[in-house]
Order: sequence, then C-alpha cells, then structure tokens
Amino acid sequence: MHAPFGAALMAAARIEPGNDVLDVGYGLGSRTLDAARVAGGTGSVLGVDLSGAMVEAAQARAVDRALGNVAFEKVDPQVADTADGAFDVVISQFGVMFFSDLAAAFANLRRSLRPGGRLAFTCWQGLLQQQCFMVPLTAALEHVPVPEFDANNWSHAAFSLADPSVIKATLLEAGFEAIEVQPVVAAQFQGSDLSDMLTYLKRSEFAESVFSRVDASEAIAGWNAIASAVAPYASEGGVFLDAAAWLVTAKRPTPEVTS
Repeated sequence: MHAPFGAALMAAARIEPGNDVLDVGYGLGSRTLDAARVAGGTGSVLGVDLSGAMVEAAQARAVDRALGNVAFEKVDPQVADTADGAFDVVISQFGVMFFSDLAAAFANLRRSLRPGGRLAFTCWQGLLQQQCFMVPLTAALEHVPVPEFDANNWSHAAFSLADPSVIKATLLEAGFEAIEVQPVVAAQFQGSDLSDMLTYLKRSEFAESVFSRVDASEAIAGWNAIASAVAPYASEGGVFLDAAAWLVTAKRPTPEVTS
C-alpha cells in the first residue's frame, strides 16, 4: 500500500553505503529492508516498533532476503535508549504521528543522530485530503451516523502532524534544523479487487470507527454503498485510491567550531 511513499522516503533519506540507520515504527520492515540493502555490509539498520508480532514477521523477511546487517527490536522509539550520535540517518514511514509526546520523542531521535545526521519521514496530510478514506467514508455516511473523531479515535493520532506548521514547530523545539516539508500524493493500492479491498476495510480501524455503533441494516446499507462508490476505482491491476502525505526532512545541527 505504501510503496509509492516508500520510494519518495528512500530518495529523500539519501542513505549511503556504510551508513548506520534507525527505522522508527517499521511495521513489517519494508523500508528497513530497503535501507539495509543500500547501507550494505559495511552499514547497519535497526528497526524499532512496539508490536511484537511485527518483529517476528520483519525478522522472517530479513532472513528470507539474506540480509545480515539488519536487526529489529520491540521497543518504544520515543523513549528508546540509543547512544548519542549512533546513527547517520533516521527514517520513518507513517510511524511518528503516534508519539504521545511529539517534541520529546523527536528530541530523542535527534540525540540518536550524529551531528549533521539526517531525519526523513512521511506522515499523513489531513483526513479531507485522503481520497482513500473519504470515498468510502462519504458513501457510508449516507446510511450510518457520523462517528466521533475524538482523542480516543485512531484518526486523532494518525493525523496529529497533518498541519505543516505543527511539524516545523515540533522539530524546531526538538532541536532540528534545515526542516523541509513537501507534499506527496500517490495512488495507493487498496486491494487486488473490490472484494479484497472490502475485506481489508472490514478488518481495519476504519470499520471500527464508522460501524461500531450501527445496527445490522445500517451496516449492510453502508457497506453496499461503499462497494458502489469504490467500484469505479477498480481495474485489472487492483483497486487504487489517492492518498496524500507530507515528506519531511531535517538534520541534527553540527556544533560550531570556535577558534
């Protein structure tokens, strides 16, 4: 699903052979493994994530690809105890939005970078900019009540960095410099066909948020409406809807040398 954003992230990170890389919130390890291939045998990549199940899956993928320069740990990246200046590059694909204390977490990531080291991450733009969410949501809301998108809802954290001014202010407070925020819009794979997409949606946070408080008849009508709304986006290659992200880069300052 995130492959187009992953390509943009890797280009922005500018990982080089021999680099030591930290991947924050690596999920199933796709970008971690990409970074390991680029860093090569003289470099190393550490992935940190809170999910134990994802650790096991990512480790299996690394073994399958015979990548010996990558490791995965189940740890909270916002408080992870990494040595000061241990990494040349920190990357994250849609992981940093979920920090409970954004400024403290980014300050910790800044400390993990060597002076002049690079940070590169993607985070979501606002909910209204996400065709992949709005097409099914708009269709469902013709038949179900509007859900409460409060602090307990997944969307509250997922879009915590949707405002570029918040991104810049947070990174400045955390001690970064050379901050750049660029928009990236890409057609995101939603499923191999309509049935596959609906199966995924029904097991996702979307279903929990939108359908958790509806009766059976409302649910049937809502899902049928989603199927009709999404059908035009299906092709032989799968179902694709646009998603919008911010591609963010920054660096740890280099101390000034005084004579």
